[in-house]
Amino acid sequence: MLNLKEEMNVGFTILALTNIKGIGSKTLFKAREELLSWNLLEPRDILEILEQLIVSKKLPEKFYQITIKDAEMAFTEAAKIFSDIDSKNVRISTFLEDSFPLEAVNLENPPAFLYYQGDIRLLKRQKLAIVGTRKPTAFGFKKAQEIAKEAADYKVVVVSGLALGVDSAAHKGVLLSTRPESTIAVLPSGAGDVYPASNKKLAFEILKNGGLLISERPPGAEIQKHNFVKRDRIIAAIADGVLAIEAACTSGTLITMNYGFELGRKLFVLNHSVDYESEDTIGGLKKAAAQYGALWINEFGDLMGSFGQGKS
Repeated sequence: MLNLKEEMNVGFTILALTNIKGIGSKTLFKAREELLSWNLLEPRDILEILEQLIVSKKLPEKFYQITIKDAEMAFTEAAKIFSDIDSKNVRISTFLEDSFPLEAVNLENPPAFLYYQGDIRLLKRQKLAIVGTRKPTAFGFKKAQEIAKEAADYKVVVVSGLALGVDSAAHKGVLLSTRPESTIAVLPSGAGDVYPASNKKLAFEILKNGGLLISERPPGAEIQKHNFVKRDRIIAAIADGVLAIEAACTSGTLITMNYGFELGRKLFVLNHSVDYESEDTIGGLKKAAAQYGALWINEFGDLMGSFGQGKS
């Protein structure tokens, strides 16, 4: 286990290297052992690290073309991010640390680090992702809140994306439980920022009660459309199961379910009565059941056996 000083240095090194064009998480995973011994103190150290990776055949020789100017820019950007996260009380967890969710490493494009606020230990507990449309029916909103509350009471951590609608209902349900700390919000925005802004109070309540906010993006990062899909893959990766409350046939919820299917997660969809057959947000549930084998459930008790007694 890394101490705080080592954690900060490794985090800074990884950040600086990812600011070099062409270096991503897969390259860094190959250099796992070397990363622990590198001590990045000045821009020139970046060039020495690149040379070591080239010699060990973990980088192609084209990286000899990286200049001291490139290294200085990468170093400066990493220093700026570290200053920002310090001012916003944000921490960073890298794939080299025990706190990092190793499930995320199995993604095709895995993150090398995650920014976070709150209790990172929640990532080590059993987790159920509850996801769905931003415009659920009254029934869907109510059931999302109820199931999330029951899951938290059962010591299962609820993961969602802090969006309006189903996500908000899930987080709020946990806050009403006997274990209000048991929720993780995965953000499409930069760490320390909240999107949508209307959920700032909810984010504050999650942290106040001991929950966790995580993001791949640094503070102040611009929100782009692809960030939502990247957020969805993290939700599916860190969860043991994914429950879709309501979703249209083409939606972020179905993207999350698809990631869950590819990663071998347990998938569930919420049953609705015939009164809801005409709702647009039911079509995606039928699609998830047909394409991904998601199981229909009516309440948390129907999937409780999939988790066993949650870890405390």
